[in-house]
Amino acid sequence: MVVSPSAMPNPTSLRILSTVGNVDATETLVLGDEVDERLRELYAAPEPDWVRMNMIGSLNSRVTGPDGTSDTLSNRADRRILRLIREMSDAVVVGAQTVRQEQHTSTGSTWLCVVTASGDLSGHRISREDAVASVLVCCPADAVARVNETMPGANTVAIEPVDGRLPLDQVVATLHERGLRQLVVEGGNQLISQFLDEGRIDEVCLTQAPVFAPDSAPSLPGSGHGTSFARVLLAEDSLGYIYQRLFAR
Repeated sequence: MVVSPSAMPNPTSLRILSTVGNVDATETLVLGDEVDERLRELYAAPEPDWVRMNMIGSLNSRVTGPDGTSDTLSNRADRRILRLIREMSDAVVVGAQTVRQEQHTSTGSTWLCVVTASGDLSGHRISREDAVASVLVCCPADAVARVNETMPGANTVAIEPVDGRLPLDQVVATLHERGLRQLVVEGGNQLISQFLDEGRIDEVCLTQAPVFAPDSAPSLPGSGHGTSFARVLLAEDSLGYIYQRLFAR
């Protein structure tokens, strides 16, 4: 089931709890107003080269709702912020599992970079025209044919895996060579864990939904790297969703 953003819960306001460098912010944004520019300021990246992780999680740390996607955890304010972070980024980076599970759509003018060992991108909702214009798939040479079969028109770059995984230094270098320097990693868990394990996440943007999700749903990604993060508890919306920015120390 794909839930349209217009059918999601719709908070009316966003109360700013703190901002970067100001832990005593007192500001309320009425979400029916034109507040996108203020949200862009609140989520601005501090450096030209920046890698964010952006996810939503439930109270029991699950990342999907009853339908198996994040749609039934999210709300319209969360999706608005997701859209703005994407617009401020040069590329959205995801794994093939996310493309299949979330039935991925076009990311508009922002490039979509898919990291996959198998090349199986079935289940997406991206047209050939959009794939040609703004999708880059990093995959092994022997997976290019499967990419062409399951996402016709997508641009491909062959990267050979090491121990079964594509080296992220080569993925990031490939994006930088194309002028894509502001990156947001949206999933899946294996890819985010690899970014965390290699110390390549500068910031985590995390929304916490005030609901419990099924125990069978996948959890937030883990890491054995030990990176600690400085938390900015950014905002709470009128439905009780909490918005956080966490910066790698």
